[in-house]
Amino acid sequence: MGKLLKIHWLLFCIIIFVVSRLVMLYQYNLMNNILLHYHNDFFKVMCKWDCEWYITIIKDGYDVYPRLTPKFWHGLANWAFFPLYPYIVKIVIFFTNTPPIATGVILNQIFIFMAFIVFYKYLKLFVDELNSRFGVLLLAFSPFSIYFASIYTEALFLLLSLSAFYLMRINKPILSAVCGGLLSATRPVGIMFSLTYLYFNIKNNNKKYKTMLGFLLTTSGLLLYMLYLYFHTGDALAFKHIQQKWGRVGFSTQWAMQLYLMIKDYHNSLMFLISCILSIYLFFDKHIEEAIFNLLCILPGVLTGQMISEARFSGTLFTFYFGLVLLAKNSRTLKLVFATLFLIFYISYFLYWMAHASFLI
Repeated sequence: MGKLLKIHWLLFCIIIFVVSRLVMLYQYNLMNNILLHYHNDFFKVMCKWDCEWYITIIKDGYDVYPRLTPKFWHGLANWAFFPLYPYIVKIVIFFTNTPPIATGVILNQIFIFMAFIVFYKYLKLFVDELNSRFGVLLLAFSPFSIYFASIYTEALFLLLSLSAFYLMRINKPILSAVCGGLLSATRPVGIMFSLTYLYFNIKNNNKKYKTMLGFLLTTSGLLLYMLYLYFHTGDALAFKHIQQKWGRVGFSTQWAMQLYLMIKDYHNSLMFLISCILSIYLFFDKHIEEAIFNLLCILPGVLTGQMISEARFSGTLFTFYFGLVLLAKNSRTLKLVFATLFLIFYISYFLYWMAHASFLI
């Protein structure tokens, strides 16, 4: 990585971004030939599971009532999927008249590249040049890059959470709060930044009126969505209540068996455990805000009584990569181990995605 340290950091980000996308396209071409026999184009392959729900919002807006058709969507509604990302896609389509899936995928490439830049600048606040670039490398070849590239909210959430934290750290509280407000309109756990923001400003004895104004701004995305749902469906918490139809009902009287089944979901439970350990590490390493945010973002999914998607929830947070960079900052061996594992799983997860592996839901 010595030669890469000599080039400008922005050029480094561009090179890493281009290489990681080329590897992804190569994987697609390989598997499309072997597995799909050229029956699917790239954009169609990228749209699986939650993507189909976002497409319904992009095309038709939010449901008024739970759906009756198709059969496997009976009783479900798209209220659980927050509005900022699909409506950004919708606005771009209005001006460009491009297909929804292609538009969403291309937008996410822009978001993830911008996230590389912000992550580099964020890491520079804490570590040296080598480790900052190492962090960008980890993020570019994350096993969970498939979610950053496909029509999911993860790339936008990553960019906004990084921006909110970076602006908070360089003492631009209002801009940070604005990013936080957009974050709370992107995914339900986006509201967790508001608690982190409040803690940071109280700890640093910032002016009370600015702190409260900023706190209100960080919650604005969620509050506006709730207001919309109230007038649209009659239920301000429709996004929460509809999740019960996906089986997210919390712990039952058979909690011991439920807990056993959750632990038995090895992929998701292992990632959750690693993320919890990273939260503890960040806390003792005095990165308390990052530790709080990481923990608050991964706990809600588990508290619904399921492990479904918990690996995605854990592995797409910037705090996950931040923690790994700090762990490896003084160790070449750990850097090599992390980079090797990431590259292996970066390749394999994309192939599993194309094969419709259920553990990636």
